[in-house]
Formats: sequence, structure tokens, C-alpha cells
Amino acid sequence: MCPNCFPSTAGLAPGYIIALTICALFFLVAIGVMYMASRSGHLEDLEDTKFRMLDD
Repeated sequence: MCPNCFPSTAGLAPGYIIALTICALFFLVAIGVMYMASRSGHLEDLEDTKFRMLDD
């Protein structure tokens, strides 16, 4: 077996650490935006818009 086949012996390259950090930041921002949208009422009645369109 090659010595770089096992991640525990090779470690993570700096590029992977940066990529994982960016992904974690995007995830936290998305969770924050969803939380703010739910608190402000933007996610309350999503189905009503399509029914109002059919009434016209």
C-alpha cells in the first residue's frame, strides 16, 4: 500500500482546509438567512400566492 492512501497518516492539505472553511461559512450564512426569513414572516404562507393568481 502507498503511504498516502490513508488520510490519517497523510493529513489534510491546506487547500482542503480552506475549502471546508468556506463551505462551513456558506452553510452558517444560509442557516442565518433562513432563520431571519422565518422570524420576519416571509415563509408563513407560500402557497397563497399561486391561489391568488388563479382567482384573477
